[in-house]
Amino acid sequence: MTSSSWRSLTAALTLGATLTLGCAGTAALKRKTGPAYEAETQSWIEAVRRLGGPGMWLVVRGYHRGDDVVAVASNSPLSHAAIIGAATGEVIEAVGEGVRSTTLSKLLHESHRVQIVKPRGWTPALGATAVTRARTQLGKGYDFLGVIGAPDKKRWYCSELAAWSMGVPVDKRGAWHVIHPKDLHKQGTLLFDSGARDGKPDAALAR
Repeated sequence: MTSSSWRSLTAALTLGATLTLGCAGTAALKRKTGPAYEAETQSWIEAVRRLGGPGMWLVVRGYHRGDDVVAVASNSPLSHAAIIGAATGEVIEAVGEGVRSTTLSKLLHESHRVQIVKPRGWTPALGATAVTRARTQLGKGYDFLGVIGAPDKKRWYCSELAAWSMGVPVDKRGAWHVIHPKDLHKQGTLLFDSGARDGKPDAALAR
């Protein structure tokens, strides 16, 4: 999709969400910095290392413009999902530029909130298989139309990729079949929720 098409889709999603939801979720979030927030991020990294496993999902509220659009369109405090990779500190995610591998540290530094979700039926072996599946999609394009219920089988949006990697059926047409990041916990067990970033380290307590 061209940049102009992306801008048009973004505008349409934002306008539609605003008309439907009023002011809910419209406020952009500014990334917080400083020693206290760095310590908080480190506590989130530790939570993922203690409670997470390959193939599990990280659901976050990011600070990017795209996160603001998703939060508005879905009326949600969460905006993005990523897959915990097999390598220490790696995540696999679908973003506007396509499916990529990035670092856990980068993802969490750019997040306002993080959840760890263990997909239904997860085992270490199935999780490793999910990571392998996700890695086969690296470089594939972002499924812009999928987020409004018109999925492209050769492209991915973030929570679609996460669900697919664990064998959840995707590519169903219709807005009611869109898999929102905020709903991923319904496909598994919520292990950790940091709540909104407040500059205080969060204890990683298993639920």
